Amino acid sequence: MKILTSGCSFTHASNSWANQLKLQGYDLTNVAEGGGGNEMNTRNIIQAMHTRCPDIAILQISGIQRYELVVDGKIKFDSDAVVPKEKYTWIKSTGDITWAEGINPAISKPITNYMKYCYNLTHQVLRTLHCISNFQDICDARGVVSKCFLWQKVFNTEIQGIINNNEELKFWFQKINWDNFWFHKERLGLSEWGIDNGYTGDLNEDKINNPPQGWYINDLSGEKEMVGHPSTKCHQMFAEKVAKKWFTA
Repeated sequence: MKILTSGCSFTHASNSWANQLKLQGYDLTNVAEGGGGNEMNTRNIIQAMHTRCPDIAILQISGIQRYELVVDGKIKFDSDAVVPKEKYTWIKSTGDITWAEGINPAISKPITNYMKYCYNLTHQVLRTLHCISNFQDICDARGVVSKCFLWQKVFNTEIQGIINNNEELKFWFQKINWDNFWFHKERLGLSEWGIDNGYTGDLNEDKINNPPQGWYINDLSGEKEMVGHPSTKCHQMFAEKVAKKWFTA
């Protein structure tokens, strides 16, 4: 069984669920990128699919708000958000563009100007839905089993409202084969699964609590939410209790 995986840092991290499976000896290729948005993550897995010929392709969906820009020229900068190629450079928005403030204008201007003048959530939702649909179509065409899941709750009330009020978004939403998704409870993801099963976020990333505990109570929802990335234990148990069932059933 050849397995191909992609996603953001929830799949790319050295201790991630995907890399836990690889450590166990599974024939798994992981093309995830930390900070990657859904377009980049989908491109990575589709490109790899043409050379790796997997039996199953697993795409972890990241934040809808994330995007990437390409600028001319090879720009070297010490950040995972800046990916230089031979003649151009990918710039990832990641989860927060404050990292781009006060640095090389060749990096900071494109990403901050895009956010100021071009960014809108409707376009971001469209991009994500189209990526998922395209990924599933290519898997079907190549005879590859597809599986998708969320890093955390993505289709919240705001996003679902945007979809419901836009005919084009509704088309792409309805085109997706949701039976090929794994959800925790009602369209929740890895973070919520971890919290509900007694696991926490990485304590080293918890700057909210003293001492760190890897979770907090959301003041608006009153719900317990993970801080940062899932802990190693959370990734290990997700690989064992959830992900393995996708290809060993």
